[in-house]
Amino acid sequence: MAESSLSIGLTELRQEVGFYLGMGRGVSKAWTAAQILEIDSAVQSGVRNVYFPPAISAEIAGHEWSWLNPTTTLTTVVDDYDYDLPDDFGRITSPLYYPINEYRDSIPITSIGKILGARSFSDDSGYPTCAATRFKASTGATGQRQELLMYPKPNAIWVFSYTYEAYTGALTASFPYPLGGMKYSELYIESCLAIAEGRFHDEPHGEHNQAFERRLVDMIRRDGKGGAQIFGQMGQKIAEDPRDFRRGMTGGTYPITYKGELI
Repeated sequence: MAESSLSIGLTELRQEVGFYLGMGRGVSKAWTAAQILEIDSAVQSGVRNVYFPPAISAEIAGHEWSWLNPTTTLTTVVDDYDYDLPDDFGRITSPLYYPINEYRDSIPITSIGKILGARSFSDDSGYPTCAATRFKASTGATGQRQELLMYPKPNAIWVFSYTYEAYTGALTASFPYPLGGMKYSELYIESCLAIAEGRFHDEPHGEHNQAFERRLVDMIRRDGKGGAQIFGQMGQKIAEDPRDFRRGMTGGTYPITYKGELI
């Protein structure tokens, strides 16, 4: 699938930062290795600045982009409690969902203490009813990884689905495009220029930083428009025990409004 011709990648971000720093766009006159290192330090920081945006106001503090939350699967092994999570795993953002033909409630994410306490009380096996994540020990030779703990231990093989906050790598010649797509292009440019403005011109609150903050607020609002329109059937009681089958849970869905507006 072809990338949008309006998308920007590593080359374009380097050109914008290089021009801003007075090094030219690297077209008619090639940059030196030292200049590329200087430019790339601003570019990679600028990309990170978009992926995990600063809290410029209470409204957008801690915003998590929808496009940094992929869905993946985890396959259980009979009588295994613990499972390694993906290398790019940052934080789980949903329950664990049983396969569709199991007709069981999703597994909530709880605290490590609850899981370990339940295990010390009973070494049960069966349908898992709760789970937790924790960091694994690390020497620092690689980034620290995480694992998922379940209780009870599975007594069958299931393929669970879940959503998580994903980390991603630096922009390279092989992987030149930042995440989010074409509509975030100007935000990435202003973010990289804001980093260069503060780092090399000692203007942390300069023109490009202000432009970045304006665009950030706008794009966060646009990202919020991609959320759910219907949240499902809410007019009927579900089983209190997540191990119970949800038989007879029928009924349609209806939209939810807040202050007269559909959410």
